[in-house]
Amino acid sequence: MKASSVVLIGGRSGSGLGPQIPPVRRAPLPPFVPPVNYRTVLPFIAPSQRDLHFYRGNFCGIRLDGAPSVPGSNHDHPSLIMAALLDNYPAEWQHAYLMEYAQNGYTHLQRSLGHALYYGHSLDNYISLSRVAREQYGLYCDHWLMGGGEGTGWAFKAKDQTVDYWRPFLTPYINALVGAGVMDTCCVGWQLDQFNIPGNVLIGIIAWMAQAVPQSVPLFTHWVNEALAWWKDGGEVWTDDYTGSTNVDNRFTWWWVMQPYLTGGHHQGSNAMAIGDPKQYQDRLLDTLDPFGGDLSKGDMGQSHRDGVRPFALTAFEVTAQYQFDAQCTEDQGDLAGYLAMCTTSPTGLPMAGYGNGARRTDGLWL
Repeated sequence: MKASSVVLIGGRSGSGLGPQIPPVRRAPLPPFVPPVNYRTVLPFIAPSQRDLHFYRGNFCGIRLDGAPSVPGSNHDHPSLIMAALLDNYPAEWQHAYLMEYAQNGYTHLQRSLGHALYYGHSLDNYISLSRVAREQYGLYCDHWLMGGGEGTGWAFKAKDQTVDYWRPFLTPYINALVGAGVMDTCCVGWQLDQFNIPGNVLIGIIAWMAQAVPQSVPLFTHWVNEALAWWKDGGEVWTDDYTGSTNVDNRFTWWWVMQPYLTGGHHQGSNAMAIGDPKQYQDRLLDTLDPFGGDLSKGDMGQSHRDGVRPFALTAFEVTAQYQFDAQCTEDQGDLAGYLAMCTTSPTGLPMAGYGNGARRTDGLWL
């Protein structure tokens, strides 16, 4: 189906963000995995249209029959297209993917600057494809900045560097993306605890990036399974004008000092758990969702003060990605796992802030 044949919702804004393509109803989700001892009902009313602060995405789950094998893809199962590799595909496949993506009801498209440049694409081409996603398909562009490549010593995944390295390296890229009007939301980087130093070194990078990226742009972090924070053994005192001096020695004090910097965290969990033990997956999400919602019995994490005061946001971002990449689960199974993650209910009343690895309602409607 071509974009010109689709009726669009809303008008074009001055920012260049095109109207939202109406989602289509897909097949119902597969049956719940027994025993059904977990939450299966959404505890909130999702926004009726796209919402910058409600993340809807599927960075590693969409399959297009006949898709070509490209650098970085699974050559044995090339039908799976990762959003981070979209720049590697011929233009006709980029458009087919973006149309499928938008019609599935997804509104936030992960863009990985490091992947694109690592595979030889120019910054101009990366910005151009981001414009296509925004203007023609009405998708928010979510730029992931640090990490995402494979080569040893590759600049975007430089080992154990400080802000003095990253500031001059990333500033031109950030300025170009912001200047082009294609940065809607942002993630500091992929799996930050894999190539950085805990404590003040990494906090300093995040604090700088929070100032380099416009305050109106939501800013998230991403970690290896369930980490969501990273501190130095024994603690280290972080001082700024906003929160004063805090000994950061656990996940609660880590998030406390993030109040002026971050919007929230992108959760990565166990694929096997998400598919086979949804109750435990939901319980693990609550370990962070509860204190984000103000459950002080677990510890005080404060609130995000970036572009207004609101609770920190938690997304079910990477739920079944590796299984889907390896063809160990279907897109339907992945959407079911994403839906159940979104059913996680905190006694504080704070819901999940969205999903990045696919989801839809049990009847096939967009979530």
